Amino acid sequence: MKQVTTKLLMIGVMAAAFLLGGCEKEPVKITSVEILTDVDRGSGNFNRVLKICFDKPLKSSYYHTMSLVTNEEYKLEGGSWMRPMASDPNNRCQLRNVYLYLGKDAPAGSRPLIDEYVRPGNVRNLLLRIYLEEPVTGKERPLDERMFNNI
Repeated sequence: MKQVTTKLLMIGVMAAAFLLGGCEKEPVKITSVEILTDVDRGSGNFNRVLKICFDKPLKSSYYHTMSLVTNEEYKLEGGSWMRPMASDPNNRCQLRNVYLYLGKDAPAGSRPLIDEYVRPGNVRNLLLRIYLEEPVTGKERPLDERMFNNI
């Protein structure tokens, strides 16, 4: 019985060490955002890209949400995971295809609206939020939040 108790105690200590230490994500700060239109090489799939830059390269996965409003009142919202880039681990910036922010409930014809309205110099407000995990209740506090105007 003593061996079983000792093994259970050791397993508990190892689990606590795993959960509390070494697995914590370090904080990151959003430094800039830019709308790129020159990433596409003819496919038409990458003619609207957000370039989101941080104070340091991502070493862990973070969830982000984006909400933008153009000068014509076109609104687009969405979110997804950002992961460290294996191909370029020292890059502080992430490229996000704007079309991927369209969800399954987006109205028909949304893609041409992105082509028409989401372009450099035409975005009045863009709000970015970074989370440690995907928000579930909507009450989670972001790790970082930044509003960009007139981009």
